Amino acid sequence: MTIERLDPPGLAPVPGAANVTIATGSRIIQIAGQTGVDASGAAVGPGHGEQAARAVRNLAMATAAAAASLADVARLTIYLVGYTPEVFEVIVGAVVTELGEDYPITAATLVGVAALWQPGLVIEIDATIVA
Repeated sequence: MTIERLDPPGLAPVPGAANVTIATGSRIIQIAGQTGVDASGAAVGPGHGEQAARAVRNLAMATAAAAASLADVARLTIYLVGYTPEVFEVIVGAVVTELGEDYPITAATLVGVAALWQPGLVIEIDATIVA
């Protein structure tokens, strides 16, 4: 599987993401929204940083269960309650700390939302993977 990542001239760069991904592979894997909850379904804490780190860990576990890796992520959608530029920086810091060099630079969209499906959740991440 290969993913080509492009930032064409004339398009503004997207911090931590690519404007375009072109994925080639034999399987398309859809990962449902992963949140900052532990295996029992309880939120790991009220903060954006701790929930973001756990949501990424959960995304990595779901990806591995499909016999893929985060390098195979072709697209992410991040839903965020309480978006501000400062919260964005906290989330990016938590994700980069959690993943280190495994951070998937890919096409991504951040969507500010009023609430998520479970009270107290502040972030949800879904993914399209081509492997």
